[in-house]
Amino acid sequence: MISTSLTRPSNYRELIFNCALVGADLERVDLRGKCLDGANLSNANLRGADLTEASLRGAKFIRTDLSRACLLRADCTDADFTGADMSMSYLRATDFTRARLWNVTMRRATVKNALFFDADLRSANVFQCDFIGSRFNGANLEGISNADHAVFWWYVPIGGGRVIYEPREGYYRLERSVMGGYSFPENAGRIPLRK
Repeated sequence: MISTSLTRPSNYRELIFNCALVGADLERVDLRGKCLDGANLSNANLRGADLTEASLRGAKFIRTDLSRACLLRADCTDADFTGADMSMSYLRATDFTRARLWNVTMRRATVKNALFFDADLRSANVFQCDFIGSRFNGANLEGISNADHAVFWWYVPIGGGRVIYEPREGYYRLERSVMGGYSFPENAGRIPLRK
């Protein structure tokens, strides 16, 4: 027997976060620094939205259009991005710790210095993504597509010179900054933790 009982929201905040934002048209909305922890934004249109430094812990972005959105330094810990379109998004220094990114499309996204600790990126499409400085400790990358077309490392000429992003004879691979992580422009997105 199938249960047909629905759980009624107990307060206004619960109503807004669990129901009202599903399928919402929030194209180019300014949500900088907002707390949307646990919000359900499934099937929403957040194309070009500014979510800089927003708290999105445990939020649901299932099949959400986040193309060209800015999530600079956003906290997406435990968020669900299953089937989301993040093409050409700016995801620099975003924290995707334990996030679910199943079948997400990240074509040509800037994802420098992002954290993917224990994240699940199964079947994600990362065509021409820029992952320089990102960390993938414990991440599930099973079935990830187009990783051979993404950028993960710097290549520096022996004796110094201009940094490039593809291997070349006479260059060596540099995986992190020799000055402690804050010297190259690619590391500018990560704010040092305050003690």
